[in-house]
Amino acid sequence: MASGVYNQIAQIKLNRVHTPVSSVAIAIAIAIGVVLPIRETGGVQPLELVTYDWMMRNRWYNPGLDHRLLLVKITETDIQTQQKWPLSDRIVAQVLDELAKFEPAVIGLDLYRDVPHSPGHQDLRFQLQSLDNVIGITKLSDSQEPGVPPPPHLPAEAVGFNDIVNDPDGIARRNLLFAQNAEGNTFYSFALRVTLKYLSDRGIVIENSPTDPQRILLGKATLSPLEQDSGGYKTIDAEGYQILLNYRAPGSISQEVTLTEVLNREVDPSWIKDKIVLIGTTASSEKDLFFTPYGIKTETETFKMPGVRLHAQMVSQLLSSALDGKAIFWFLPNWIEMLWIATCSAIGGIVAWQIQHPLKLGLGFMLGVGGIVAIGFALFHWGGWIPVAAPVLTFTLALSGVVASKLLYTAFHDDLTGLPNRASFMNQLDRVYRRSQPKTFPFFLPLGKRSPTLSEQKPPVLFLDSKFTPIPRLLAVLFLDLDRFKVINDGLGHELGDLLLIAIAERIRTLMRQPRTDGIEAVTIARVGGDEFAILLDNLYRSEDAINIGESLYHQIAKPFTLKGQPIYTTASIGMALGRADDSRNLLRDAHTAMYRAKALSKARPQVFESAMQNNAVARFQLETDLRRAINAGATPINGKIESEFLVYYQPLVDLTSGKISGFEALVRWQHPERGLVFPGEFITVAEETGSIVPLGELVLVIACWQICKWQEEFPQEPPLMVSVNLSGKQFAQPNLIEVIKRTLDQTHLDPTCLKLEITESVVMDEVELAIEMLSQMKALNVKLGIDDFGTGYSSLSYLHRFPTDTLKVDRSFVTRMVEGDQNSAIVKTIIALAHNLNMDVIAEGVETPEQLAQLRSLGCECGQGYFFAKPLPAAQIEALLKSDPTW
Repeated sequence: MASGVYNQIAQIKLNRVHTPVSSVAIAIAIAIGVVLPIRETGGVQPLELVTYDWMMRNRWYNPGLDHRLLLVKITETDIQTQQKWPLSDRIVAQVLDELAKFEPAVIGLDLYRDVPHSPGHQDLRFQLQSLDNVIGITKLSDSQEPGVPPPPHLPAEAVGFNDIVNDPDGIARRNLLFAQNAEGNTFYSFALRVTLKYLSDRGIVIENSPTDPQRILLGKATLSPLEQDSGGYKTIDAEGYQILLNYRAPGSISQEVTLTEVLNREVDPSWIKDKIVLIGTTASSEKDLFFTPYGIKTETETFKMPGVRLHAQMVSQLLSSALDGKAIFWFLPNWIEMLWIATCSAIGGIVAWQIQHPLKLGLGFMLGVGGIVAIGFALFHWGGWIPVAAPVLTFTLALSGVVASKLLYTAFHDDLTGLPNRASFMNQLDRVYRRSQPKTFPFFLPLGKRSPTLSEQKPPVLFLDSKFTPIPRLLAVLFLDLDRFKVINDGLGHELGDLLLIAIAERIRTLMRQPRTDGIEAVTIARVGGDEFAILLDNLYRSEDAINIGESLYHQIAKPFTLKGQPIYTTASIGMALGRADDSRNLLRDAHTAMYRAKALSKARPQVFESAMQNNAVARFQLETDLRRAINAGATPINGKIESEFLVYYQPLVDLTSGKISGFEALVRWQHPERGLVFPGEFITVAEETGSIVPLGELVLVIACWQICKWQEEFPQEPPLMVSVNLSGKQFAQPNLIEVIKRTLDQTHLDPTCLKLEITESVVMDEVELAIEMLSQMKALNVKLGIDDFGTGYSSLSYLHRFPTDTLKVDRSFVTRMVEGDQNSAIVKTIIALAHNLNMDVIAEGVETPEQLAQLRSLGCECGQGYFFAKPLPAAQIEALLKSDPTW
């Protein structure tokens, strides 16, 4: 059973630390809703094309040169050698003649020959008419510029258009195979004509697919036309029959020779025989250059690729597909691409939802983006182009959206319990307050008339005892603070402490979710502090209803919890504040004040806020502020006196053997500039709770040591006067206490043996071994040590002999009630005997009568203090007392 409860609470904890699933779903939906419309309108296309270029440049395979092709390039040197451009028909004829001698399969002439370029027109005409394997070029006309006619001596089936398609960013990524004009005539591209001529000798022809008229069969290749939205495209002109251009390499993809080398017969015949020979210019001055995905990474050119090399890329792609079975780029249907993008968005949202640690989340983001890119890159290597930029965007947006939701959620919710936090609770109170403010509606009234405010409208009414009685609606804030939670947390460990808080939050939720017949609503349940919870109740018409709910909460929390098999009992102090909506901003403060009242009274019922509580809280806050200010002001010796708001009063310690003053106990008072003299009972507790007791104790120690040094000079005696200073528990626990004592002794030049430090019995017994170690370090400074209020604590006598103390102080409760022969007298006698056996002396507090003094002397008590001798006095009166040199 205990294990089941623990598992249930652990699961609650797991569920609470996450942003609600609805927020994750909303973030995913927003990411999809933002990116998909932008993608459909082409907004993501530039990013997709940049990604395409990156993948094209970084493919890891290297197919090498295509030995089916030879490129005859016309370089700047060739043009300078011929001293003419365009080349004369005779030079072109000579090149064709030299190439024909070695029986090429196809000659692709990537040079316009629409008009004669003398001399040699008849020579070129003869070559074009006699060779049946020459493919010429033409340029199709369009609405923007006229075309270029084909060579007049070639048949139509030996001519292909030279148009190269550029994307909107000016980069050539597509291979236009054929197109139609307005009359319905079909024109083949130059690259396709060259390829078909080469394949025809191998019995391969182009034909339509019998199953899909849009597809074309070419040997082993099945070609599908590029659509407007294929891959990463969305807004391209897909007219004609286009395929994605699959570059073989960034630079030259075949053996290359220059025009001059061909004319000088410096070419290996094996480079030509049965090969495709393409002739074209690579000279940059002719501006037949195109941007490619390789950009500045081109090996042989600095930025652009010559048109003849681009045609070689297209021919090589078609040959590799038709003869080698290399797949043409394929694409997914648009609906599958959208599903892929939506899936990446969902993954991004889930990653951000599940991972809490920032570094792990950053790693998850990088792995997610890297995974999307890796999938796209792997498919690209195998001929598939899918969107990459759009999925990365949706993944990033969804992840960022969930992270933003988590930040927003954690800003207003508690990570441990999943409840709203203090900021959220205060926002809710503020919303209630704003709704309560008067509002006007001028748009619905004639000009010059004022709309009624909400406060002027009639309040809601209920029928009670058949009378028409208006009852105002109330709000209530319940403030719960767990009792002894620090003990549980420190004693059983923080893990069980966290589980207890989760279990308490769940009990509060369960109770407040129970259906009610009185209409009361728990608007907000929040964890507003470490072990503090607050509840805002609405629709209240009787304060008794809120009190009943508070009592129910008390009893629910008082029931035992079983966590990890450990039964845990706790209770809660509950404060409550009631008010109208227009008072809502102060309700949490007032309920908090009432909670402190409940804790002080230790009653098993809620305490309702009263104005006096607020007055006390304000007074305490002012006291804390003034206390810190006075401590920060410190103390300054001026003209033989100490200037400070804190006054040290001194009560004489009397040597009962001689009856003379042997020293003083230093007791602090506060001379408040407005309130006058403030006694310790009014401010020491506040100093303890706020931690101000540590600097205050150091201040008292410095003043007392300085004062006793001054008196030792003015009133010398043997042994010299000594001073006793009390150390609080927090002072005793401060890490640098030994340094503080040593520094004070050095600054005031006080003999350490004249300083006695007193610690209460309960302080040394909290951590015995640590106390012994601390006392030993203090003793090493040669100061005297005493145990105050001995007999009222819970010490074990077995430890007393281990304490390096010099004095036991008998508590005044025993001395003031001491009568010869009674129990208190026996206790004092026992303490004195115990101290003497342990080589300690004894101080008796509270000596008020001669009888008590006489009895203490008879018991062998060394020292006494009390009103019989003198009450605590300021330094000036002590000086007067010392001058009178009294004896008792």
